[in-house]
Amino acid sequence: MKLKQRVVLLAILLVIFIFTKVFLIDNLDTSAANREDQRAFHRMMTGLRVELAPKLDHTLQSPWEIAAQWVVPREVYPEETPELGAIMHAMATKKIIKADVGYKGTQLKALLILEGGQKVVFKPKRYSRDHVVEGEPY
Repeated sequence: MKLKQRVVLLAILLVIFIFTKVFLIDNLDTSAANREDQRAFHRMMTGLRVELAPKLDHTLQSPWEIAAQWVVPREVYPEETPELGAIMHAMATKKIIKADVGYKGTQLKALLILEGGQKVVFKPKRYSRDHVVEGEPY
């Protein structure tokens, strides 16, 4: 094997070694506390997972009527909402009939009217929650 080929092979092996060290070996913390943290994290994520299958148990109500019943002064939707996936699916698949600009607040919002007359608001996240806008917001 010539010197140039040896140098190239050595460089490739060095890069593989560095990636293995950085991404695999250093991230393997097998302590009991870390395993418990991972289990708690997976339990939390399982509880937060939304089933996006479009099925509603309430056949006599539209998804919009179900979502309207959730709204109370302290929350927009309850913590346990098995119909949330079906409502999100309906919002994602209905045709947009009309679009307008939202009218309240300092951040840009889009008011969308879906097929069937349902109004939804789309608000892109432009700033983090703790960001303070200095001067004019637009």
